[in-house]
Amino acid sequence: MSRTDLTLVDIRARFAQLGPESLSDHELVALLVGWGLSSSRSIRPLSLAEKTLSYTGGLAGIEKFELAELQKIDGLGPVKTCLLQAAVELGKRAVIPAPALEKSISSATEVAEWFRCHLQNIERECIHALLLDSKHRPIKHFQVTAGSWTSCPVDPKVVFAACLRNGAPAVILIHNHPSGDPTPSRDDLELTERMVRAGRVVGITVLDHLIVGREGFTSLADQGLL
Repeated sequence: MSRTDLTLVDIRARFAQLGPESLSDHELVALLVGWGLSSSRSIRPLSLAEKTLSYTGGLAGIEKFELAELQKIDGLGPVKTCLLQAAVELGKRAVIPAPALEKSISSATEVAEWFRCHLQNIERECIHALLLDSKHRPIKHFQVTAGSWTSCPVDPKVVFAACLRNGAPAVILIHNHPSGDPTPSRDDLELTERMVRAGRVVGITVLDHLIVGREGFTSLADQGLL
């Protein structure tokens, strides 16, 4: 029996006997997308998994695609594409949990690593804001805006209006560099300066601006650039 002829029963049996670590990426994906395939169709679970990972360029690529794009793959529908992206998201949350709401932020690293895990594979720049209380405990975070491969314009009013609505006297800005290199650009420095000035006007402190990418992160506060 060839590898692509393996059934879900075969894969589940090995999963139960040897654990999930014994399965390949293709076999794990087959468990998610293989159920419900009609026996009258020629598509087999492992073949569908291989086709999916070829289309996305591997596991890391799954989150780069909109659900509608993934559904162009023959055999994938709304439910299975949601399962795929939910599995990726659960994996990221399990590895690096979100900053605890009851705990004060103690370093740039704990914030940067969480956002890097979520943003490093996004192919356009996105800016997020982490709102903090007076003890620098997280209140909420949200995406401020999304831009292009190289830029992401921000309206300070969006950030500081959210701070005021949520009673947040401090905020940390985070954005990704799709290139992977977290070195701040001139635009990043100008944005930071503009946000710090606007924050002072409304009495809100911009504690840091973190730039994240596959190669690491940069804290403008730690670099003395805030």
